[in-house]
Amino acid sequence: MKKAFYFMPDISGFSEFVNTTEIEHSIHIISELLEILIDTNPINFKLIEVEGDALFMYTTQHVLFDDIVNQTQKMIQAFHAHTKMYERKRICNCGACRTTNNLELKFVVHHGDLNFIKVKDIVKPYGKDVIKAHRLLKNNVLLNEYLLISSAVYNLYKNKIGTEWKSLTEIYDKEEITYFYTNLNHIKNELAFKEKEIQEEKSVIPIQSIQKTMGTDIDTLYLLISDLKYRHLWDDSVKRIEFDENKINRIGTQHHCVLQFGKLNFETISEKSKDSLIYGEKTKDMMFVRDFHYVIRLDKINDSNTNLSLDLFLEFNFIGNIMKHSILIMIEKMWNKKLEKLNQIAINRVFENQFF
Repeated sequence: MKKAFYFMPDISGFSEFVNTTEIEHSIHIISELLEILIDTNPINFKLIEVEGDALFMYTTQHVLFDDIVNQTQKMIQAFHAHTKMYERKRICNCGACRTTNNLELKFVVHHGDLNFIKVKDIVKPYGKDVIKAHRLLKNNVLLNEYLLISSAVYNLYKNKIGTEWKSLTEIYDKEEITYFYTNLNHIKNELAFKEKEIQEEKSVIPIQSIQKTMGTDIDTLYLLISDLKYRHLWDDSVKRIEFDENKINRIGTQHHCVLQFGKLNFETISEKSKDSLIYGEKTKDMMFVRDFHYVIRLDKINDSNTNLSLDLFLEFNFIGNIMKHSILIMIEKMWNKKLEKLNQIAINRVFENQFF
C-alpha cells in the first residue's frame, strides 16, 4: 500500500474573523491568503481540497525533514508579508480589513496509508490516516503559530528533532494519539520588510475644489465611493467599470473606465488621516492632460450628514493649457452631477440588495 505525507496549513483566527467582521471582504481576504499558500509550495504538495480556512495537501514522494520546516517558514513569511502589505495599503475601514493583520498560521503534518475514494468523477484520499490528519487540527496546543507533526512523522525524523519540540498525548475516539510541535511565532516577529513606503499623492494646491454637504452617514458614503461595484450607480460619465471583482480595492488597485471611444486606466490612491476618510484615484490617460488625480475627503457632521471635499489636480499639456478654462468648466459640471447622484443614491439607499 502506498504511503503519503499529509500537509495541512490552517489559518488561526478564521472563525472569529468571519463571525465578527464583514463577510464579503473576509472572503476575499482569506481567498488571497490561501492562494499565496498554494503558490508557496517548494515541496510541490498536491492540493486535494480547500477546506474553508485550511488547505488539505499530500505527496507520495519522500520528503526531507528540513524541506518540511523550510516550507512552513516560507509560507508564514509570504502569509505575513501579505497581511502587512494589506495593512499599509488598505483603504477600507471595515472589521475584516482592519483585523487582517491578526490572522495567524499553523501546520499539521502526518504520514500514513494512502487510499482513495471515488464518487462520480471526484477522487480523493480516504481512510483512517486522512481522518487522523484532520483530527490533529483540533488539539490542545496553546500557540497561534506552530508546526505539529504526528508520531508517525516523528518516528521518521527523530534524529532531526531538537529539544525545542514539545509533545502532547490526547484521546481521540478512545484512542491515545501523541504528537509533537514547535513554536513558529518568532517568524512573524523577525520578518523584515523592505518594501517601498507607499507614496501619498501630494500636490501643492488643487486646481479646482468642490465642497458639498451630503445627507447620509460617512460610512455609507465612503462605501459607495470606494467600492468599485457601486460606481456605475452614480457615475454616468462612463459606460462601465472594469475591475477584478475578486479583489478588495486598495492603494495601487487599477480599474478601467470604459468610454464610448476607448478607456481610461485609473489607480487607487489615498492619504493618511486620523479624523477623515479619504479616497482618490489617478490617471495619465486623460485627453489634454499629462497627469490627473482627485482626492475626496469625508468628515462626519453627525450620524445623518457628511461634509465632502473634492480636490482636483490637473497638469495640462500644451493643447490643454489653451483649452484650460473650458476643460475646467466641463469637469466641474461633470463632478457636480456625479456628487448629486451619489447623494441621492446614498439617501435613498438604492444600492442595497443590488445584484451584480
